[in-house]
Amino acid sequence: MASGDLSERRTRGRIPPHILPLVVLAIGLLASAAAGWQVERLTRAKDQERFEVTVQQAQDDILSRMQAYIAVLRAAAGLVAAEEGSVTREQFRAFAERLQLARVYPGIQGVGYSAALSVAEGPAIEAALSRLGADDVTVRPAGPRSEVHAIVHLEPLDRRNRAALGYDMFSEATRRAAMERARDSARSAMSGRVELVQEIDERKQAGFLIYHPVYRGGTPPPTPGERRAALLGFAYSPFRADDLLRGIFGQEEEPRIHIAVYDVAVAPENLLHKSFAGTPDEMAQTARFTAVRPLEIAGRRWQVAYYSGPAFEHDTTGGLGLAFFGGGLLATLLVAAASVWQARLRLAAEREVTARRASEHQRELLVGELNHRVKNTLATVQSIAAQTLREGKSLRETRESFESRLLALSETHNLLTRDHWSGAGLRELVEVELAPYAGARARIDVTGEEVWLAPDPALALGMALHELATNALKYGALSGAEGRVRISWTRRDEAGADRLRLVWEEAGGPPVTPPTRRGFGSRLIETGLRRQLRGEVELAFRPQGVCCTIDLPLEAAEPAPA
Repeated sequence: MASGDLSERRTRGRIPPHILPLVVLAIGLLASAAAGWQVERLTRAKDQERFEVTVQQAQDDILSRMQAYIAVLRAAAGLVAAEEGSVTREQFRAFAERLQLARVYPGIQGVGYSAALSVAEGPAIEAALSRLGADDVTVRPAGPRSEVHAIVHLEPLDRRNRAALGYDMFSEATRRAAMERARDSARSAMSGRVELVQEIDERKQAGFLIYHPVYRGGTPPPTPGERRAALLGFAYSPFRADDLLRGIFGQEEEPRIHIAVYDVAVAPENLLHKSFAGTPDEMAQTARFTAVRPLEIAGRRWQVAYYSGPAFEHDTTGGLGLAFFGGGLLATLLVAAASVWQARLRLAAEREVTARRASEHQRELLVGELNHRVKNTLATVQSIAAQTLREGKSLRETRESFESRLLALSETHNLLTRDHWSGAGLRELVEVELAPYAGARARIDVTGEEVWLAPDPALALGMALHELATNALKYGALSGAEGRVRISWTRRDEAGADRLRLVWEEAGGPPVTPPTRRGFGSRLIETGLRRQLRGEVELAFRPQGVCCTIDLPLEAAEPAPA
């Protein structure tokens, strides 16, 4: 009676057979979804960090190039100040030619000098222009003004720049605001968005200018009023925004990032340059990563919008989380199918009254064993995935490493499954793990007596042999034509305990130097075998070749029936 009550209580506490597959499926789906979400979160964070680094590099490239242009203006201002404003066209051309603007400073439209003149026309202005070697210059627009700043020199004096000679930039509001700021602050000042007078073709670009003041005597006076009185003019550079930004970043077919540059604020009317076809709104919708960063240049702020480009998207690890979820889903379906099969066997067995207790006990063992194997397998796969991602390789290398390690784990599973998870022979395990390296098999010597391994040591040794063989083929003895590998093992009795000693020894390959950090293979061999199997591992990186010695206790395991 007591035995019947105990059996009934056990039956009530057990998961019904027809529910078990659903439970396995639900747990597997949740675990797969969690793993996929975690992988996707980690990979996106990594890609976001790479994008931020790329954006900062682009910011630094723009700023450093603009600072170089401002340095050119300071040099031009120094030339004009040294001549007290009376620098001739020949002197200015010789200065510009020494700078080699087109080669050393790509993207700059030119460097020029705008002289401060007392009047816009008449004999006085003609005499002033003659002193500067600019007899061919006509100041425009005509008419009386309180202050005139005419372009008298602009190099290189090509077709576009010649069209700008004589133009009074102080007559236009946007240019005048920048010139006044430069004059009163004694610093370089950048203008807002303008259309340059050099835009003489139908296809026009947005432009801007940078001014650096030139004072009589060379040294800026201390007060704004004194600076206005001592002003000789401005060294300046006009920029066509598209030409400038292409000069900085070049024209890649598949750029890592696209950019859109705005003056002061992000608005269509403030757009200076965009490196892509279509609108910025369309680009923002298609790009995986976007960012807007302010950039201070010569007292004026740009807003630079960045969008991840084709080359960046190609190198990202996006979709890896989905791949992990797909793999977990497949494994879950397989386990659920196995659970359905087991449940059917269990229901059929329950119909056999005479064998009820024996079959019930057997089924409990099978469920426990299945759960144990599934947990161990999922934990192993999770560890392999985490360690492979941590290696910091590209998506393709990560996928290949992950797949090869899963295949090695699968081959050992197949070997154990064939013998009903009773264990595996060490020699057959070695041959299975070396099978993918058939081309180098003749240079691998295997010696040792037949040893039967329990499932856990077989799995651990299988993974260790796979990592050693992969490393030997990539970097070690098997990477060359003369290298050899010797695998040997012995079995001994130590204080009444049966132990196995396996030695992997390489020779004849490239010289070996100890690595600066431990990779996944080293951690698996040294830490995994030591913790999981209470074994001892010595991994020596000798100059003549890697030598790995594994010493572990042998668990009792019955060989599979012949």
